[in-house]
Amino acid sequence: MVKTPKISSISLDGGTLCLDYVNSVHDRRHEPLQDYLKNVQDLIAWSERVAIVDGRGRRRLETMAADNSRKGRSFFSDALALRELLYRIFFAITAGKKIVPADISQYNTHLSRHFSHIRLILDAERYAETWDFPQDSFFQITAPIVKDAHALLLSPGLERVKECPNCGWLFLDTTKNGKRRWCSMKNCGNSVKALEWYYRKKGA
Repeated sequence: MVKTPKISSISLDGGTLCLDYVNSVHDRRHEPLQDYLKNVQDLIAWSERVAIVDGRGRRRLETMAADNSRKGRSFFSDALALRELLYRIFFAITAGKKIVPADISQYNTHLSRHFSHIRLILDAERYAETWDFPQDSFFQITAPIVKDAHALLLSPGLERVKECPNCGWLFLDTTKNGKRRWCSMKNCGNSVKALEWYYRKKGA
């Protein structure tokens, strides 16, 4: 049994926010999935880890979750459903397949729910983008994830989304030659190479 690490120690090897979210499970190739996010408190802590919220925002969200546990549980369930939707979408891309229409429809529902809250503001003589979710809305966590996925799906780099052959994590290959194989050499590359060396030595 693999011990669940603290949120602060989870690797962020996806190369982009939405794929880091998809990778918030230990191993996509091992059933049942061992989820790093057990509850809405874990999700809030993760959102601070990836800089969606700051410390103050985390404390506010934690208070909201404690004051309205039903709302927190409902949002957490929806947030995990979003994560698995994104996994199906980007996994299909890594496999060279078309995204199924039902998943596109579901994703468009998330776009409508979140993008209606994007606003343009003038900040220090420069135009900037912001969200107008109420302070008591948990959707401030998922909004940047949905937006990041939208940007990736429309980017020319979409073809560089890959699947790690060892753990099944998805990652954006940003290397110059586009030949990155593993989610990370430290976590998967080295362990696989060590195992291959062991069996070569044993065979010899």
